[in-house]
Amino acid sequence: MATLSLRMPDDLKKKAQQLAGEQGVSLNGFINATLAAAIAQQETLAFFSDRLRDVDQETLHERVLNFMRKTRPGGDPSVEEIERAVRG
Repeated sequence: MATLSLRMPDDLKKKAQQLAGEQGVSLNGFINATLAAAIAQQETLAFFSDRLRDVDQETLHERVLNFMRKTRPGGDPSVEEIERAVRG
């Protein structure tokens, strides 16, 4: 595991320590989790950007609205139900 020396403003460190304490984790654990979440967010955005590059935005919007109109209260849908709804 790599070791990193990190410089940050005192007020940022204080706020991060407070949040870490509220979550019951160390500052190191808090920073690692926060960084992992930021990286996952960027990777997810890149994934969907790549997947949707050649998709017509109007068609996609209509398909999402169509899918949302089919939702109803109850348990989580199965993968098959989601795929059927998305295909329209």
